[in-house]
Amino acid sequence: MPSPTQARSFMRSAARYLTEPHPFARNPTTMASHPIQWRPYVQHFSRAGTFYFPAMAFVIGWPLGAAWLLNKTGM
Repeated sequence: MPSPTQARSFMRSAARYLTEPHPFARNPTTMASHPIQWRPYVQHFSRAGTFYFPAMAFVIGWPLGAAWLLNKTGM
């Protein structure tokens, strides 16, 4: 089996040097989870929903409206 080139060996050692030996931000088993504050999520989703639901209804519904108009006018 051929030995790795010097550049490949350097890149492998650099990658191993930069990786952490443990998972990042791992919580201990003795620590309780923080409670989720739902209010900001509800506010954000309600503000976003006032735009996205009508916009998606328009994007999805315009072909149906166009077909209805074309059938009504006889085109």
